[in-house]
Formats: sequence, C-alpha cells, structure tokens
Amino acid sequence: MTTERIEKEVEEAAFVLARHAVALTYTDLPDGVADMTSKTILDTTGVILPAATTSPEAKALADLVLDLGGKEEATLLGFGRKAPAWLAGYVNGAMANCQDFSDLHPDAAHISSPVIPAAIALAERQGDVTGKEFITAIALGVDLQCRLTVAAGKPGGRMAPWHPAPLFGVFGAALACSKLLRLDEDRTVDALGIAFTQAAGTHEIVFGKDSTIRGFGHAVPGEVGVRAALMAEAGISGVRRSFEGTHGLWNVYYQGEYDRELLLGDLGIRYAVLDDGFKPWPSCAFTHVFIDMVRALQREHAFDPADIESVTVTVGDFARGQTEPLEEWRRPANPMLAKLSVPFTVATALQRGDVTIADYFDEKLTDPEILAMADRVRSRYDEQYDFVAGSGFPGGEIVIHLRDGRTLTREQPRAYGHPLVPMMWDGLIAKFKDCAGYAARPIPDEALDRAVAGFRDLASVGNVGDLFALLG
Repeated sequence: MTTERIEKEVEEAAFVLARHAVALTYTDLPDGVADMTSKTILDTTGVILPAATTSPEAKALADLVLDLGGKEEATLLGFGRKAPAWLAGYVNGAMANCQDFSDLHPDAAHISSPVIPAAIALAERQGDVTGKEFITAIALGVDLQCRLTVAAGKPGGRMAPWHPAPLFGVFGAALACSKLLRLDEDRTVDALGIAFTQAAGTHEIVFGKDSTIRGFGHAVPGEVGVRAALMAEAGISGVRRSFEGTHGLWNVYYQGEYDRELLLGDLGIRYAVLDDGFKPWPSCAFTHVFIDMVRALQREHAFDPADIESVTVTVGDFARGQTEPLEEWRRPANPMLAKLSVPFTVATALQRGDVTIADYFDEKLTDPEILAMADRVRSRYDEQYDFVAGSGFPGGEIVIHLRDGRTLTREQPRAYGHPLVPMMWDGLIAKFKDCAGYAARPIPDEALDRAVAGFRDLASVGNVGDLFALLG
C-alpha cells in the first residue's frame, strides 16, 4: 500500500499516534506490559554504565560535552557528572550500545536503547516524574520503535539499508519525552515532526570495519527525543505529515512500502515489548546461539580447552558475514569487531567457559590462548540458518572434535535470552550489578541495592530522577 493513496484517504499516522499517547494512562497498560517495561529500564540503564570505563570513545565524548558546560540537568551515567538534558541524552544514548549488550527483540532488534536514554534525561530535568508516568512514557516510545521497525520489515526479503535504531529511534524517543512533558496532541505531532527532520542512519555503522562508531548508533535519538519535545513545548512547530506525507518517512526511505496495520493496528492492545529479549552476553546476537551451545556442551561433557582438536560452526548468511574470511575474523582489529566475530567469540567461550565484558578488552584481542583456539574454529554454511527479516534470529550448529576421538555435536534454534528462553528478574539484576561494577565513579553497594529495589518496584517510585542520580 503506497502512502500517496493513504494521504488522500486516511488520517496521518502522526495524529493517530499522538492522540493515543495523550490519552494513555498507566492503568490502561495490559497485563505484563508494566513489568516488562520495568525490566527494559533496568537493563538499558545497566548496559550504559560500563562504557564509562571500557569505551575510550565514550570517555572522549563525555569529556567533550562536559567541556561545553551548560546547565546541570541530567546525569552522565557512570561518570558522576551532569550536563544539559539533551546532551546527557546524547552521551547516554551513545553509551547504551557500546557493549552490544542492550535488549534485543526477535523481530525489531534493539528497541529500548534508542528510547530510554532520552527519557531518563528529560525525567531528571523535570524532577517530578513518577514511576508510573515513566513506565507509561517508555511503554509508548518502545512500542513505537517496535511498530515502525516491524512495519518496515519485509519478511522473506532482504534487510533494508536503514538502521532501525537511529532512524526510528528519534520518533520513539520524541514520543516518550512528549508524554513526560505532558504535551497535548497538537504539540506531540510537532515533536514527532521535529524529530523527523533528523531521522537517519544506515547499517554502515555496523558493517564498516574501519571505525568503532558502531557503539554510538543510538546516540542521536537520545538527544533528538529530548530536544524535539522541548522545542514543541516551546511552541516551535514541526512537520505535520512526518510519516505519510509525500516526502515523509515512508515515501522517502521505503519507497512508500510499509504495513500500516502493523504500524497502527491495535494501539494500546498489542505491545511488542512483551516479546522482548535480553542479552546474557555482550556481543552480537548472531554469536549467542554458539556461546549457548558451547556452554551446554561443556556442562554435559566436562572437557578442557586443551582437549579440543577442532571446531566447526554452521552458520546462515548473516553470521557467515561475521565468520568469513576466517583469517580476518579470527583476528578482529578492534573490540567492536570482536563482538561481531563468530570465531573469536566461540574461541573465547571455549577457552574461558563464558563470555564477559572484560573478554573484549583490547589486551584480549591478542591473547595467545584465545587466538590459538580461534585458529581451530572452522565454518560451514547452511541456508536453513539464513536470516529472514521479521522472523527472529536464526539458530546454528556446532561440532567439537576432541583429541581423544570424541565428537560432540549440538544444534539449537535459539539462545538463552530469547523470549522463549527468557532471562528473569534475578538474571537481569545480576547482569545489572555486573555492569555497574565498571562505572567510572564507583557506586556504593547501598546505592546500588536501592536503585535495584526502585527499578524492581518502579510503579511505587515518587520521582524516578532520584534513582538515576544514584548511578551517576
């Protein structure tokens, strides 16, 4: 269905979304949505913190923003400093995916990290946002991120060149921030229209191997969401037909091809966040099934790294691009490429028994034990594991040949962390605390426990800004 015909027949999507956002209250959220949204808030906040010490680029960005000065409105998480709200949103957004550790919806990829950094910054600026208000705003923003991504998907087709996190994230972040500012329908449409003017970003940030900017892919929504909502509140008007206008999002970026029902159908009833997944390991999701299979085989057969003769991983088309040429992917040039590398990550899991944040530090990229293990990893391609947009992340196979003659094999359709094999609160809290241990400003145990308790029972919190201040 093309937007040229829609433009003449039905109401612009921005107005439909704005009216829904203004009317929605916490009590309107279906069962499970508030709890799952609280989990995404805990998880996203947690994965921001390690970048303060593990990403030189994040430290450089934070230093640059602090050097600019300005009103201290919102926390640069992990650094213990404050900056103007939209700049804090930008820095925290940039940090949100530096570990490649943010939540992962099977059909819509990273759905929370483009939205939550902006909402955190604006909530701190406001100073009077309750937990229920915050959950409601995040639920709206994350839902829009999902709806846009899925509506643009082409099941059975090739992945579009546009990266959904920065492209769609500006809208989700702007909608969440508009809700936090309690804007009316007209001003919310303005905020979405202002956000549209900065919607951009392609998958080159993922596949461009000469840069570590991949981790900053979610930065722009963190800034734009805050700024667009504040500009709208100040009376600055935005594009009115940001989605379905002749030169709107769908016509310009997708040649008018999208699924309007997936975008607008069952608003307030269907929430894709209920099918969200969380990452147990700080690496690309296409490596996770192999980490999970390695750990399962180690538990079942109790072999040592020295026992391994060779390893063969069976991958689909997407993971093939992170495996071949083997010589290159066995020796990733930087931590971001290491997180993408199937051979390097499999070697790490085999040698260390797990994969952690510290396993992607610069010095680990030249660890002779890991590299020797990576040299034993081979690959084969099988089309049954090809990535199909809109169908979730594919599985894989692994065969481990041991020096004593044994051959260990395993096949899995999905990894731990997938919504069908979910991480529960206990696992998410353990992950959060591990991430917090890498903050540049040490977080006292008492403050960390208070923050965790607050996120776990977020609906009862009177001012969410107090929680984030604990994690500066």
